[in-house]
Amino acid sequence: MKRKSIALLCLLMSASFALAGCGGGSDNVSSNQESGNKESTEKEILKAKDPSKIPEVSKKRKDTLIVGTQNPAGQFCPIYSSTTYDSTVNSLIFEGLLSNDEKGNATANMADLPEISDDGKTYTFKIKDGIKFSDGSDLTADDVAFTYTAICDPKYDGPRTDAVEGLVGYEEYRNGDAKSVSGIKVIDPHTISFTLKKVNASQLYNFGYGIMPKSVYNFEKGNIQVLKDKFLQPVGSGPYKFVKFEQGQYISFEKNDGYWQGEPKIPNIIMKVTNAKTNIQELEAGNVDIDDVAAKKQNIQMLQSAGFLDLQLYPQSAYGYIGLNLRNPKFQDKKVRKALMYGLDRKGFIDNYYQGYGAVQNTHGAVVSWAYPSEDSLEKYEYNPDKANELLDEAGWKMNKQTGLREKDGVPFEISWLTYTDSNYVDSLIPIVKDCWGKLGIKVTPELMEFATLSEKVNDKRDFEIYNMAWNLSIDPDPSAIFSKSQDVPGGFNAVGWHPEESDKLMEEGIATTDQEKRKEIYGKWMQLINDDLPYIFLNNNKKCTVISSKVKNINPSAYVSWTDNIYKAEISTN
Repeated sequence: MKRKSIALLCLLMSASFALAGCGGGSDNVSSNQESGNKESTEKEILKAKDPSKIPEVSKKRKDTLIVGTQNPAGQFCPIYSSTTYDSTVNSLIFEGLLSNDEKGNATANMADLPEISDDGKTYTFKIKDGIKFSDGSDLTADDVAFTYTAICDPKYDGPRTDAVEGLVGYEEYRNGDAKSVSGIKVIDPHTISFTLKKVNASQLYNFGYGIMPKSVYNFEKGNIQVLKDKFLQPVGSGPYKFVKFEQGQYISFEKNDGYWQGEPKIPNIIMKVTNAKTNIQELEAGNVDIDDVAAKKQNIQMLQSAGFLDLQLYPQSAYGYIGLNLRNPKFQDKKVRKALMYGLDRKGFIDNYYQGYGAVQNTHGAVVSWAYPSEDSLEKYEYNPDKANELLDEAGWKMNKQTGLREKDGVPFEISWLTYTDSNYVDSLIPIVKDCWGKLGIKVTPELMEFATLSEKVNDKRDFEIYNMAWNLSIDPDPSAIFSKSQDVPGGFNAVGWHPEESDKLMEEGIATTDQEKRKEIYGKWMQLINDDLPYIFLNNNKKCTVISSKVKNINPSAYVSWTDNIYKAEISTN
């Protein structure tokens, strides 16, 4: 239920996506989330064969958990983080009113589940007593109101607008002279209500964002830069306190002794920056206790041969894609976009990279979601270069036999592709894309950069032609957090600029009813629409593989549960 994990950008690196299955020596644990179209959605645990092999450097480290991560950008603020890695940092420091279980069901957290009015528009929360921020101040309804009002601010330029734009009084506050959001009412220090203009079936998922202390982050309306200046001084009510951030190296935390659910058992956590080229070696050497690794056969064999590592493989609510800037004239013709899909051997790439364990993705959505449609209802875009060439001809891009490139109005078809460094996935994808599209008469030039720089260029500056990333999706299938028109702004998630009227209409219908069967039908139509219109070149979905040292207990990630969930219960045992 954690909206903090909705629609977050993540690197589609070899460490980010894993096999769709693995054989031999496993304990199968049934997944509680039924898949929309996949036969296998089971979690698989490969237990350590010889825990006594834990390296000495790891045995001696009894008070610190080291977790591998890709490089966070430093947006340590629950209403601004736009990458999975920054949001993971935030999940240790901040907590929201609600949480979720492994099935994705809403659960109480800092507040009880809300009382919802008969008309379905007002949510009233009772905040639990005794919750304090790590600076010792009490968490009250005023802090909750402050956090959500901050997202309504006229100068707010982050990606969480979908959480508040449906509130009564949002427009009057953001675009007018109102001094408060009338739909947010503090009833008493431990009671707060939120009132919507109309029913929104996904609204419950907006109450998992971390709450910020008003006393620390307060600012005058329109001066939200004061809050942004505190990105590297985060204060929350979570189980850990921020200590230090060394860009490109690590983020360190110490336990919050006053954590409301109980003192964490592990005194310190370090999130150490690793990458797909080093993470297996770091795990085997005992320098890192937890990390995500691509579960190729050879990786599984290497990790199991270490003896002391547990491997947890599970379906994830995620997929990888190449985004097309639809503001660019060369991508505005749907025939061109379809040609790029037909002309890319996606299955060949996935089979080669994942060694038969990956799957082709054909639309936006999580295959583990109840809303995911039958693959038979989607165009599969199987590799067909003849079809691709035909579509390009029809779109007016004619082959210049002298240059070997297609041209239109004298302009050659050349594409600048922004992607990221330190990724085996990218290293494997680049030659496939260049070769396949090159054979169509399209020249592709990759430009590699750090992921934080890529994210800024794509989401903040909209300075790109194409790019590749991945989505870590929300539990609720509502796609408006990414594809609504309101997200087509600097800092929003609709970087490609895709929001046709039919999409907006279907999204509005999808959140206007709480009947799951009706929603499934509506989102099925929406997923067919984006499958046909193609603002993205959809790539792949895979299981995720989280590798955990056998000395670490009580960490059980799954599709909707992060390693940070209930981290206060985690223990280190080297006996």
